[in-house]
Amino acid sequence: MSAKLELSRDMYLEAAAQKVTMSQYLEKKDPTPEGEKLDAFQRQLKRLGIVTKSIFEKGIYADPVEAFYRTSESPVLFPETIARQVREAISQDTILPYLIGQNTIIKGDAYRTFYVEDQPEKQRKKRVTEASELPKAKIVGKEQTVKIYKFGRQIEASYEVIRRMQIDMLALHIRRIAMQTSKDKVEEIINVVINGDGNNNAAPELKLKVDLDAGATAGTLTAKGLLAFLMEYDPFPVNTLIAAKDAFIQLVLTNIPSLSTADLLRLLAQGTAGGVTLNAPQLPNGAVRLFWNTNVPSLKVLGINSQYAIEQVTEAGSDIQEADKFITRQTQVLTVSENSGYSKMFNEATKILNING
Repeated sequence: MSAKLELSRDMYLEAAAQKVTMSQYLEKKDPTPEGEKLDAFQRQLKRLGIVTKSIFEKGIYADPVEAFYRTSESPVLFPETIARQVREAISQDTILPYLIGQNTIIKGDAYRTFYVEDQPEKQRKKRVTEASELPKAKIVGKEQTVKIYKFGRQIEASYEVIRRMQIDMLALHIRRIAMQTSKDKVEEIINVVINGDGNNNAAPELKLKVDLDAGATAGTLTAKGLLAFLMEYDPFPVNTLIAAKDAFIQLVLTNIPSLSTADLLRLLAQGTAGGVTLNAPQLPNGAVRLFWNTNVPSLKVLGINSQYAIEQVTEAGSDIQEADKFITRQTQVLTVSENSGYSKMFNEATKILNING
């Protein structure tokens, strides 16, 4: 079927109107048969004889970028080739994928998130007499919409430079640039965790000495304080910690008598301790991911349940707006961007440990 599908610049306009990526658009036009290893976009590359990856041991080498300009159809595949590299690099970032609990695609540039109206004294399950009304839990829209930002980069290079590069070498440079986009997104997520998304939902801050361990010295993390912090999460056990570098070092080096914190958590998860059965299902069950990030304030640790904390909102089709310029060579600046925003789903899934407090 791929051979019968004629590529044209208008496809990007149609994809944008449908709010889908070019890959999705081609898949709709030419669905991948069951058992086929190549998707619709890859089959188009194969049909036009464009080799995008080198396989050195087989003597196969990627084409130069100018291969995308051999025919009237082939330039159409160039921008999506770039976009796919960006999406793949972002999905493989060392931090970003572990901070997003929900991905939502929207059709416009505004989005209002939802939350469960939290009135514990009214919503707690309790015994009711026959014919009495059960307590209500409302799902309502938040007052403030999610702020959508344009994440991306302008890649400036002359056509002469780009066309002589092998496609996989250009892809490598694009992936490097996309890594910075991931860092920009992580910075915004950290800001939302700490300060909220504009809906009065900043993360509660717990001070080590004041709130968690009265015997601690401000500025020095204790095992008791860390354990008390982990016990503050209800109903979502913390499974991800993002710390400032100085706090990260203390987290790693903190010991409980002669037992490391990691060993203690493993012990609690496994439910055994020297012949005595222990089980603490309210604490993290299994590994707790630990990251450091320079955007976290000194001596602070952000704790989240990654499944319930952050929602990523992306405007569909926002990554193909510059496709026409790519195709017609009207510019020496390749614009790779995506319109995204972040909201907090459940504030109970986010808290801050202030070691210096």
